[in-house]
Amino acid sequence: MQTLIGERVSLRWRGIILTIPSTIAIGLFFIGLTKTPADAAQAALFTPASEGASYFFITIFALLSGTRLIFNYGLSLIVWALFACLIILFPPSTFLNSFLFFALPPVVIGYFIVKKMPQVSTLKKFPININHVFFRSLLGGSIVAISVFLSKTLGNIWGGIFATFPAVFSSTLIIYFHLQGKKIIPSVVKSMFFPGALSFPVYGFVAMLTFPIYGIWIGTVLAYLAYLAFVLTWNFGKKILLKRNS
Repeated sequence: MQTLIGERVSLRWRGIILTIPSTIAIGLFFIGLTKTPADAAQAALFTPASEGASYFFITIFALLSGTRLIFNYGLSLIVWALFACLIILFPPSTFLNSFLFFALPPVVIGYFIVKKMPQVSTLKKFPININHVFFRSLLGGSIVAISVFLSKTLGNIWGGIFATFPAVFSSTLIIYFHLQGKKIIPSVVKSMFFPGALSFPVYGFVAMLTFPIYGIWIGTVLAYLAYLAFVLTWNFGKKILLKRNS
C-alpha cells in the first residue's frame, strides 16, 4: 500500500509515505510475539545500524539507475550485505552508537550524492492490479518472516538487521524502474531520505524503551505515536522555515 499510494501523492508527501515504519514495525512485533518483548527491544537496538545499510543500498541503486536492473539491484544488495556483515562483526553497544556511527554517515553521504543527480519528480499513475499488489506484499512479508526466523535461530542482532531490510525500498525501486523509467529513480530515492531516515530511529528507540514495560501491543502503538509526532513536528518546522525564507 505504501508504494501504491506513493505513486498517487505529491512529491512532498511521497517520501513520508514510502518511509512509514512498516517492515520494522511488523518485524519487531513478531519477534516480540514469537519470543519475548525483551528480545524485540534488544533487536530494536540494532535497527539504526541496519538502516544505514539500507540507505547505502538505495544510494547505490540511484547511482546505477542507468544500468540493467539485475546488475543494479544485485550490486546494491551486495553493498547492503557487506555493511550488514560489518554490523555483525562490530555490533553497536548502545542505541546512540548504533545511530551515530552506523546510520548517520550513510544517510548524510548518500543524501548529498543523490541530491546532485538529475531530478525528475513527476510519476505516472498506473491502475492497481493483482500482480503489483502480490509482488509488493510477497516481498515485504518474506522479509518479516526471515527476520523472525533469524532472530529465533541466530539471535536478536540478525532479527534487528532484517527488520530494517529495504523491503519497501526494493519493491518501490524495482516497480518504479520498470513502470516509471530509469530517470525517475534519483528523485524517488532522494525523497526517501528526510524525514524518513530520522523517523526510523525514532520508532526503534521508543519500541526499545516501551516493549519490555508495556508489551508489544501498547509498545507498537506508542512507537507509532512517537513517529507521527516527529513527522508532524518536522513538517511544521519546515513550513516555518519556508515562510521565513520567503
